[in-house]
Amino acid sequence: MRNYAIQLQKAYELASSLFDSSILQEERRLAEEYDNEKANQAIILFHEQTKQILRLPYYNRFKREYIKEIRRKMWKEVYPQIVNYENFLFGTFEASTTRYYSQKDAHDKVQKFWNSLLTRIRRQFPWVKIIKSVEWQKNGLGYHIHVLFCGLRYIDIDWIKETWAKLEPNPHAVKLKPFSNPKWALAYLLKYITKSLRKDNEIPMSLIINWALRLRTFSLSRKFSSLKTNSNKTSQSQWVFLGIMPLDIALNSTDSEILGYFQYG
Repeated sequence: MRNYAIQLQKAYELASSLFDSSILQEERRLAEEYDNEKANQAIILFHEQTKQILRLPYYNRFKREYIKEIRRKMWKEVYPQIVNYENFLFGTFEASTTRYYSQKDAHDKVQKFWNSLLTRIRRQFPWVKIIKSVEWQKNGLGYHIHVLFCGLRYIDIDWIKETWAKLEPNPHAVKLKPFSNPKWALAYLLKYITKSLRKDNEIPMSLIINWALRLRTFSLSRKFSSLKTNSNKTSQSQWVFLGIMPLDIALNSTDSEILGYFQYG
């Protein structure tokens, strides 16, 4: 964690320590401080061949625009990979809030059982593609995993509970909902993903905890192809990361002044 912002380091320490409701208030304070600090920063890139400088506003998951980026990825990059599927199954897996001593402990233990269940599912249904997201409840420990199984319309819920009941004996902890339309299925999953993202001035608690633990907004199974742009590697290598500087200074500085700021060249 040494290369991460001090606010994120402190938030991770809180998320890993003995849980108390006061932790939530401090995590929120650190998240808001981090967001305010990064709001006036720019990432500076320098093109070695053209000598062009890019001034990119620092982008993080707390931005309101982030929700648009998640939707874009889902519809432009994920959807084309499932558009020809006819069967989908949406699952919600809940975990108790009384069994864990920290947020990190909750995530680690729930993830252990999810991995066990995922191994069984892959063995039984090796063709299935899976999209997963994590949602934290406002109390800071309540934990849901939302999953879209692409290419699968039915799983025996008792078969699932053979694994999940070892973690959470609540008979209603697993809920399954079938779909036959890829748009409806993906839109239903997006409803839960965007629920945990920022839409107004307040940062959702689930977003803060995922940030503190450095968890992805959503993850894809290995059956999906990479979402990274397949651009020319030579072209990519010509861009040099100079560093981060205040956005207002970057926008009001010439290219030569920025190079001098970073003592480059």
